[in-house]
Amino acid sequence: MAVPRNPKWRTACDRCYDLKERCDRSAASISCARCKRLSLTCSTLRPVRPAGRRAHREKDLCPDMTVSKRRALKQYQPDIDASLSVITNQKPEETELLRFFLSQPENMDQYVVCPSFQIEQQHSLAVPLLAGLPLLKDAYLGCAIALKQLQSGTRMDVVTNINLGYISRGMSTLRSLPILRPQDIALCHTLGSALALSIYSAIGVGVPDICQYSLGITSPFAGTAISKGHEDPWETFLIILETMDCFVHRRNPIRRIQVPAKFNIDRHLGLCLPLMPYYYDLCVINNSLLNATDISILHRLQEKIDAIHTFVESWQPSYSDGFVEQFDSAEIVNLLAQAKVYRLGALLMIHRLRYTFGQEDVQAEIWSKEIMMELEMAKRVTKRSMRFVTLPFIVAAVEVRDKSSRFKTLERVNYCVDQFAPFMQVATKEFLLRVWNERDLNVGVRWYDSIHKPCPVMNSIEAICFDN
Repeated sequence: MAVPRNPKWRTACDRCYDLKERCDRSAASISCARCKRLSLTCSTLRPVRPAGRRAHREKDLCPDMTVSKRRALKQYQPDIDASLSVITNQKPEETELLRFFLSQPENMDQYVVCPSFQIEQQHSLAVPLLAGLPLLKDAYLGCAIALKQLQSGTRMDVVTNINLGYISRGMSTLRSLPILRPQDIALCHTLGSALALSIYSAIGVGVPDICQYSLGITSPFAGTAISKGHEDPWETFLIILETMDCFVHRRNPIRRIQVPAKFNIDRHLGLCLPLMPYYYDLCVINNSLLNATDISILHRLQEKIDAIHTFVESWQPSYSDGFVEQFDSAEIVNLLAQAKVYRLGALLMIHRLRYTFGQEDVQAEIWSKEIMMELEMAKRVTKRSMRFVTLPFIVAAVEVRDKSSRFKTLERVNYCVDQFAPFMQVATKEFLLRVWNERDLNVGVRWYDSIHKPCPVMNSIEAICFDN
């Protein structure tokens, strides 16, 4: 005979719950009919949700977000809506695009080294908007459209043409922006970075021009009181992009990253930001070697190379005591792997400044394989491709000689070259095929001397945007 069931007592015991059996009992202190019949201990120890209909909650934009990060998001979210509400002569779809771009932190995932930086990335875009909305609007709309196309995986010519209009107007704004106050420097770098992101996704041509212009116009104020008087979260991003392009094109970068004494983990380069000044130095040396014939000059350049090699070889990433608490295990794996990849990439770059193809290839192949293995293992462990490793990946990829390994390397381009830059991925594959062919035909060259470069920046941005 079944025990009379109390309609208010709706919690099954643990055994009945696991077996998905009906649990007949009238109070928590009484064994259910099934446990009593089988002489089993009847208990309810598992966490139990309250009875009744679940309360309606907001859509969880970032399920892994900590309480402090959610609080930070709420601090600036209302300001975004308030700013968008006062825009005049704006189409409703433009308002929705800006809200999509600035109100959903997970949209920033491709632009940061790990998910913990999504809010910081979006915050760095939202804060300048409050003061410079008319100036940033077109560049941000370009980013929003490019991001939607990336997420959908489709490209429509009509949408791309609309985006080019926003990019063109954003470029005109950048060129007319005066630099008079600390806020103007940060605004210029934010505008330049937003244009770089949208151009990378929309057309793929002209990003270095944007970086060089943005950094060049603010260079007279670099290191001065005017530049130190305002937070500038986008300067480093522009320097990273320009340094990468200058190395493969054998040009001198405009600016060398100044790593602060109290180093915080960078949202793009993670733990390896302290290596970037040495990447700058390698760019300068690479450019200097292009036409250097004087023995004394060559000797001094080799001494500089040796000094950089000594530092990079012994370099290890440093981090604060709260590193483990700040990031989850997958993020820590990617941050440490990224640091190792950049260290090995610098050693390989130094190696090829010293030796041409055909000289000391064994050591170059060892470092190349280490970089590829680190990228592959991190992806397997974290189920996430590593961000911002395009340059060290390319440096390692040119050393691949086996045909089957080359095929796998071309496949890796899709997740080792920045996913927000599809044109870069296509150009990188074309570059590698040409460099491998040149290497097979003529061993005694350096890939730096090749006329085929890994960046799709072969034309000036003015030919695309300013002439429209």
